[in-house]
This record gives sequence, structure tokens and C-alpha cells, in this order.
Amino acid sequence: HTVGCVDVFSTESNGKLPLLYRLYYPTKSSPDTSRWPSWLPHPRYADGYSSSTLPVPLFVLPTVGRLFSWLSGNPGIPANEGATPSTEKFPVIIFSHGLIACRTSYSTLCTDMASKGYYVAALEHGDKSACARMLLTSPDAEPEWLDREVLPRGAPEDELRERQLEYRTREVSQCLDSLTDLNSGLTQEYFIRYSSATNTYNNNIGLDAFKGKIDVDSAVISGHSMGGATTVRSLSKESRFKGGVALDSWMFPVRKDEAQFDKSKLLFLNFEKWQGEKNLKTMSRFEANLKIGEVDSNVVTLKDAIHYACTDILLIFQESRIGSYFLSRARGDPYERVLTNSELFSGWVQRSLHGETQAFIEACEKRKKDIFFGLEKS
Repeated sequence: HTVGCVDVFSTESNGKLPLLYRLYYPTKSSPDTSRWPSWLPHPRYADGYSSSTLPVPLFVLPTVGRLFSWLSGNPGIPANEGATPSTEKFPVIIFSHGLIACRTSYSTLCTDMASKGYYVAALEHGDKSACARMLLTSPDAEPEWLDREVLPRGAPEDELRERQLEYRTREVSQCLDSLTDLNSGLTQEYFIRYSSATNTYNNNIGLDAFKGKIDVDSAVISGHSMGGATTVRSLSKESRFKGGVALDSWMFPVRKDEAQFDKSKLLFLNFEKWQGEKNLKTMSRFEANLKIGEVDSNVVTLKDAIHYACTDILLIFQESRIGSYFLSRARGDPYERVLTNSELFSGWVQRSLHGETQAFIEACEKRKKDIFFGLEKS
């Protein structure tokens, strides 16, 4: 499928959190590069990324942000913004980003999953963990911003991460609620904000275009790093999810959690270079013994992969000097890494939603030289 996308917003009201997610979806239209939104939706995101790696004074940050944007080339995301969704009904994946990321940080993975026949709602969390978080009161309003909450050096993380994780799990559930509303044609509480590139198109859709097309009864939760912890907690809190995929999950925020769900619903897809003994020890409490072909564990590890292996970062910066910083410990083609993630991800989702294991078995067989199962190499 060709992929379409829109940014969906809501405002805070009646105890509901203000939502922002990029919704990727299958469309019958042909690819149209003039409708591809920029990877950086606003200069504020470049500032946010930059401040996380370079501790510079605030008055210098816009200059450093412009340099970050220039180095990235700010490419277009291969999804036709505002395109009409396909007439078929497709399942849902809600995606939770890691620390210092945003709704566009995993665009390659999310568009690839959407092209396989899914609605993918990539949240931009409002818990002050994102590189920047946009807030709008209407489609034409000037944006307000939530900046990332940064702890003083050496300060304990416990309280902040628990507060953020609790916020995220509420946000994930309310995102699924919102998709249920859109599928039912209840669009009053939500609106689309189009990028400047497509804002003048006369054939941009409204939210009513999704009525009857989102299979909210077939929903899966996924996320990377802190988003992996969000995935684990959400499976305990939200029974509507049929399964979950935790990409290189950071387990510190859920180190005291117990699995209040069937552990065989969850796939841990780890990246070898980042995982450590303490993280894996916590993960062991959520490991399940499986019998899916030759797969005997719900923990699958990509050999030699670094923490950014499912993000756009490696793809965008691989030919630049800043890329050498991210790629210094990476091996292999960054695009192949994302495709490996997508194939295993998609195979697991088919198992979760339909009980079909063949796609997951085939993905594991295809990538068997690049992966191992369980918490330790055999």
C-alpha cells in the first residue's frame, strides 16, 4: 500500500489529556512527493534534538538547531499527507517513542508497517520526555511548547520516570479511545493540523474520512526504549491490546512491575550493543517460553545492533560527520536494520491478532544469521 498521514490533535478537557499523534494509514493514491511532510515538523524539534547532545546556552540553541536541520537535510517522509484512506478496514498499532524523540523519529519503521496494512498512531508524548511537544488549541492557532524535563546531573530518576510512565499509559489508552471515536464518526473533540507544504491542497481529508475504517478491536501497542517500558506497563493496564512489541526496551521504569498479563503476548526485540546485565535481569521477569517453530523465547536480539537501530537517525545522518558519532559502534546497513525490525514486528503482530505464526517464523528464518533468542547468546 501507498501510505498517507495526518497529525491528529485534541485539547485538554473533562479530565482528558491533550493528544498529538501522527496517524499513518494505507491509501489507494499513488506516491506524491509534493505531499510528503518534512521530517522536522518545526524548527523547535531541531532545537530539542540539539540540546540533548550539546549542552549550549539557550541563546545559542536556535543557531545549533539550524545546523542540526541543515546536517539532516530535513528530508520528506514518504507518506502522502492528507490522502484519502483505503476503503478497507485495518488493524491498529499505537507507537510510543523513547526519550528525546517525537512523533516523526521512527517514520521509516511506521510507514513500512502502515504499508503492510495497519493504522499506525505514532504518539508525541506530553510527559516532557520528547525533544519537543507541540500543543495547539485549534488548527490555525500558534503552537505552544512543552520542553523536555531535564534532571540535575546525578539526581535520582525514580520519581520523574514513574510520573512520566503513568502519564504515558493514560495517553496510550486515550489514544486508543480517540481512534475508537474516529472510527465511530465522533470527531468533534479532534482536529488535523496540516503542514505548510500541503495546507493549500483542496483535496485534503477531514477526520470523518476514517469512519468505519479503523479496526480498533484489533490493536497492538509498541514502543522503543522508554516506549518499550510504556509497552510493558500498558499491557498490564489496558486489556484492549492483543499484543505488544518492545523495541530495545529500557526496563528501569518498570523494574518494580509484575507482569499482569499473558507474557506470551509480548515480544522483546533487543539491540545487542545497548542491553546490559541489570536491564536484562529486569526483563527476565517478563520472559516467556514459546514454541513457535525454532523460537523458544519471546526475547529476540539483533546482533551488533545499537540503540538507534529502529529510528530514522542512522538513516538520515549516515553520510554526515554527525553520523559518525551515532554509527561509531554500529555494524551493517541502517536501512536493513529497520527492515529487520519491521519484518519481525509485522510477523509478531499477525500472531497477536490472528494466531498465525508463519510470518514470524519466516522472518526469523530469513534473518537467522542476524539474531539470537533468549536473554543470552548460546
